[in-house]
Amino acid sequence: MNNEYTARDPQRRLVLQELGFQEEPFTRAADPRFLYLSSGHGRILNGVQDVIELRRGLAVVEGAYGLGKSSIGRRLESIYRLQVLTYQVAYLYSSGYESEFAALNDICYALGVGPRRGLTKQWRELETYLVDQTQNNKNVVIIIDDAQQMNPGTLTFVHKIYNFESTRIGKLSQQDDLGQPEIRRIFDERPEIGSRVDVWYKMNELTLEETFGLINFRSSVAGRKDPFLTRTALVTLWESSRGVPRSIVSICSTAVDLMGQRGKSVADDDIIQQAVAIHIETRIPQSEQ
Repeated sequence: MNNEYTARDPQRRLVLQELGFQEEPFTRAADPRFLYLSSGHGRILNGVQDVIELRRGLAVVEGAYGLGKSSIGRRLESIYRLQVLTYQVAYLYSSGYESEFAALNDICYALGVGPRRGLTKQWRELETYLVDQTQNNKNVVIIIDDAQQMNPGTLTFVHKIYNFESTRIGKLSQQDDLGQPEIRRIFDERPEIGSRVDVWYKMNELTLEETFGLINFRSSVAGRKDPFLTRTALVTLWESSRGVPRSIVSICSTAVDLMGQRGKSVADDDIIQQAVAIHIETRIPQSEQ
């Protein structure tokens, strides 16, 4: 069964409408509108915002696959892109650059900084840009996703750009690195960079209550007012997903299909158990994700 339907799929759209949804509630895309702020997510988001707005330089968010790191990054991006007079944002989807120069060029491209020949000249161009932005009261925010892929070249970039600062204002750019647990080893191997991290947050799985909150929140954003599943089904979902948001969303997406097939308006335990079985059969091994 394919649970990767889009809103353009007529059958899926009809089922969603019958269930009271105005749009897809269980998409795995990192849509900031659907970010449920559990106590942990809220604490991390607020902490990273403090680093950015107080110009403290570097924050790291560590978490296993599927816990919502990219959603945190997308929420930060959406917050600061709306403040066009005071922030400039670059979002990088990966950090697996083959060299310092490659990382530098990609950052410059994302910020709209013109290309220059040679590493030294490109660094000078970026530094001039950061100084100009600071003088114009703009804070530059760099968000790096999949930061566990960082190699020595990328780490050198992280270190160098951190060192651009003003004694009066603070760091000229702020970084938020989002990575899987391997990121800790990378920073441990380079203590001169790891010591620069202002805050390091570790994301955790959701509790049973937070799982309930996530489903209700997503359902509400998508337009449904009634509960999506029964209490028994909720416990089954939480135990089977182990509180991992991506798994919760994927199982609920499959449950929507099953509810449409059986004409049910609420996901009961049988629906969720079958959705879990399908999720286990069809999920990609983490080593391949």
